[in-house]
Amino acid sequence: MVLVSFPGEPVTQIGLNIKKASPFRNTFVTAYSNGFVGYSPIAEQYKGEALEDTYCIMAPEWQELYERKVQEILSKL
Repeated sequence: MVLVSFPGEPVTQIGLNIKKASPFRNTFVTAYSNGFVGYSPIAEQYKGEALEDTYCIMAPEWQELYERKVQEILSKL
């Protein structure tokens, strides 16, 4: 079992992407870990008008950077 943490509220798709790419059968993504950066939509959502899409302090590139770093760390375990 592997726990992946995130300091905010990522949308479900991000967790699904991480689980799909993980080399571990049981991978869980936890939110609100070690701080809170707010809502964290996928890049495509930044053009939307929902609360989750507009209330984000991170650049759209955050998702790619985060998912890439998670995979890098998981591959070393």
